[in-house]
Amino acid sequence: MTTGDASTPRVIVQGAVEGAKHVSLSNICHGRTFDCAFAPRERWESVRGAHFDEILVTCGEDGAGRVFGVRAGDNDGIVTLERMGAARGHTEEVVRVSCARASGRFATGSADGTCALWSLEATGELKAETRFEGHPGEVYGIAWLGEGTGADGLATCSETEVFRWDVERGTLVEKAGEREAMDSVSESAATPERWRPGYLFSMAHGGGMLACGCSDGVVRIYSDGKSNRFGALVVELPVHPNAIVGSTCFVGDGLGLISVGLDGTVVITDTRMWRTVRRVTSDSQLTSACEVGLGSEWFAIVGRSGIVRTLSAFGDSNPKCTLEAKDPVPLYCVASNERGTMLACAGAGVPSKTPALAAAFATKRPDPSRLDLFY
Repeated sequence: MTTGDASTPRVIVQGAVEGAKHVSLSNICHGRTFDCAFAPRERWESVRGAHFDEILVTCGEDGAGRVFGVRAGDNDGIVTLERMGAARGHTEEVVRVSCARASGRFATGSADGTCALWSLEATGELKAETRFEGHPGEVYGIAWLGEGTGADGLATCSETEVFRWDVERGTLVEKAGEREAMDSVSESAATPERWRPGYLFSMAHGGGMLACGCSDGVVRIYSDGKSNRFGALVVELPVHPNAIVGSTCFVGDGLGLISVGLDGTVVITDTRMWRTVRRVTSDSQLTSACEVGLGSEWFAIVGRSGIVRTLSAFGDSNPKCTLEAKDPVPLYCVASNERGTMLACAGAGVPSKTPALAAAFATKRPDPSRLDLFY
């Protein structure tokens, strides 16, 4: 078996050759964990006076975002996870989280129709900054447009609309995609009534574009406002017929776009011509995808099977490696750090196997979820 080349992220090489190392942290959320994201490393080199190699943020069903410090042992290379704090304030489940590149902030999107802005202070304390209101429904997509400051700081999506927010003033700059503007969109009989005509379920930013996966199987591409009016519809890609598109991500410095659907398909699109390069079929529903390592052609996918698969957008269509935790559960999110040395994933609650605990949780639903980290 080959060991890969210098362009292959280390976590993939490690997993393909001898199996990636793995660490778990239980009870990270009282219920399902819906999203996770690594913060840019240079912003978090010293918090609470202790060195962390990475900072990881999660969010979930209990209405909170949570921050974890990731530390690699200097000698043994063993990775440990440390709970740092919880971002509370949403009144319903938190479904999306995204970290800014340079401002030390992260944003959470919730089913309560708001997006909240948070910062992690040098003391390790979480600070609530701003709450963006006025979305018509759940906030299923968040993307930082710049460094995390100023008028072009943050984009969100809710129902059929995309929004741009000034993160310093906490005000709406502009929005696009109102429902009446979507009348021409064809409706599939398989699309639930409350999600017609094409609700936006994800948002990824790259190459001056916002890629949103929708409930009608279409990936809609909008301008991020740099070279065209913000929210201007660039192209519609009907690449997942009759299936909800749960996740989108850019790879290869924006040259490739990955979308995954609940129909178990992965579609790789060349953004230069908006042409489908390859379609890969999985044996189970897929829920999330992420680029592995900043600017690489590699990506990871997860779903109901509980297995993490890594693939190349422009190379062999077979998975380079598969990663699986003990007692796998359906996964709803996957994230990579910028260096491509770690992959984090989480999802459904983990039922207790201890009789006493199982009895205690029998009247308390849902089960708490677990965070898995491969390195």
